[in-house]
Amino acid sequence: MLLCLILTGCGDRLLERSYATVTPHSAAYRETEDADTLRAENYQDLVNALLMLLGEHRGSGVVRVYGDAPDKAALADRACVEVQQETALGAYLLDYITYGGSEESGYYELTVRFGYRRTAEEQMAIVSATSVEALPDLLRAAVEAGADALAVRVGHFDADQADVAAQVTAVHDELYPPEEAPWELRFYPEGQPGIVEVVLKDGGS
Repeated sequence: MLLCLILTGCGDRLLERSYATVTPHSAAYRETEDADTLRAENYQDLVNALLMLLGEHRGSGVVRVYGDAPDKAALADRACVEVQQETALGAYLLDYITYGGSEESGYYELTVRFGYRRTAEEQMAIVSATSVEALPDLLRAAVEAGADALAVRVGHFDADQADVAAQVTAVHDELYPPEEAPWELRFYPEGQPGIVEVVLKDGGS
């Protein structure tokens, strides 16, 4: 089973954006008359609502955007691009987002559809850790379990990508002879702290 690791920062540089912590049944972003429709009062609410849909691995969703933004269609466009390209979860899970909207009385209704590259089972297999120092032990455990790939989710990531690569190489060299092909290391979003995936076997996701 694929294990995934979402990182929230890198070195002294933490992610500048702040995302609310939500649960699948949180009422904070749901319309009272329609639990299946989310609501957003501003741009950050909209990003968080889209991340909530991703957290539930939803294929589609509806978000009603309130507030006094003059161009809510442009706001929705920017939020969808950010979620897919700039957030760890979106960059790791998604191939694309399609979206469309309409102006209604008092709000803008945004309908989104998500094209996933990862299954719900892979998403549910995400493992959390308190620090990047857990990565070597998790790699050893993943190899022992016969996993195809591994990543580590930490509350505070205090190492750069070169440090991560060095840890991965050290564990590989500990477990395999020098002629064995190295593991592939992937970062989502590319070149940024986010989801780090270590592909342990050919054919891993």
